[in-house]
Amino acid sequence: MIPVIFRVPGLGWDLPGYGLALMIGFLLSVMWAARRAERSRGDPEIVLNCGFFALLGGVVGARAMYVYHYWEQFGHRGSLRETISAILDVRQGGLEVYGGFITVVILVFGYLWLTKRSIRWYLDIIAPSAALGMAIGRIGCFLNGCCHGGVCDLPWAVRFPFGSPAAAQQWTDLKPGAGLPQQLLVFPDKGVYPNGLAATPIPREILINSPKQIEATHQAALKVKADRAKLVAQIAQTSAAEQKKQLQAELDTQDKQQSAAVSSLAGLGCAAPPLLTVRQMEKYGLRADELRALAALYPSLPVHPTQLYSTITLGLLAALLSALYWRRTRDGQVICTLLLIEPWTRWMLEILRADNPVDTLGTFTVSQFLGICLSVVGLLGLLALRKLPPRSARAVLWEPPAVKAPR
Repeated sequence: MIPVIFRVPGLGWDLPGYGLALMIGFLLSVMWAARRAERSRGDPEIVLNCGFFALLGGVVGARAMYVYHYWEQFGHRGSLRETISAILDVRQGGLEVYGGFITVVILVFGYLWLTKRSIRWYLDIIAPSAALGMAIGRIGCFLNGCCHGGVCDLPWAVRFPFGSPAAAQQWTDLKPGAGLPQQLLVFPDKGVYPNGLAATPIPREILINSPKQIEATHQAALKVKADRAKLVAQIAQTSAAEQKKQLQAELDTQDKQQSAAVSSLAGLGCAAPPLLTVRQMEKYGLRADELRALAALYPSLPVHPTQLYSTITLGLLAALLSALYWRRTRDGQVICTLLLIEPWTRWMLEILRADNPVDTLGTFTVSQFLGICLSVVGLLGLLALRKLPPRSARAVLWEPPAVKAPR
């Protein structure tokens, strides 16, 4: 698990492993599809345009489906601005593959229809690359720690570090052996968190703060404490009722802001992680390095590396579809085969995954249900192709631009 590959010196920008994998997968997929188009005398420019729609629709559709599916993660953010900011922040993952896939198919279908290009042919050209892109994207999921599997004792099982989605969920689910000491838990100031938990593991982000960040936040926290003590003293010394009321309102506002900042770090928002680091350090008398060392002792229980399973199955599917493309007897066979086969590989993996709830029709995960629908579409598509001409009427062969011969 490597959520951040490196930090850009001087700018403080993080290069997330998840985003890097998505970028590599997208570029390789588009290049492979363009090469396939050129070899079969399709127009590479059409493929590049489809790649643009894939980039746009893939991210937007995948994020929209994730937000809809896990709205409880965004519904307690406070202001509308904070909610929108959280929805747009995809740096830590939070994408549903099928949401992006369905959106891309719709956009590409519409683009090919409006430009009077062969829908069947170009979707066949793109299909192997779609599988390849998803395969590489799953490596990003592994680096990010999301989409993890259930607990197992297999030789190839993996253990993600403390603060990973797997470790946090195992603690929430009360898995035997997933207990944590109180130094690694965040307790609400009073009552319970909006999600009903009396405590929650500290987020992994607090363990990557630099000493400079922690010290700056520590000094800011000391100033807040001093300002609060000053307000309390003023309230005690003030006899004027109106002035005391005004000072008390100011104190209440300050306390609410501090409480909201810490509560948001408990999986309910996205405040500044260094604040929680300082709070844990002061509460338990730990230095930052001691807190990190303690956290390193509590990784997740061994789990199925379902992300890598997906990479292997999708990679094999991409190779199969590529071979089928050059041997197809009808335009449309490759994309329909992708729609028919991929959902069943996803179905099996969903059984091993531990992060997707069974919340659709009381029996399926949402991905399993969508997989059934896509597989039915693929099967019906293959049956419908038998009534269509083998070659699409719009499948016009592309001629490379002529160049002047040197004299």
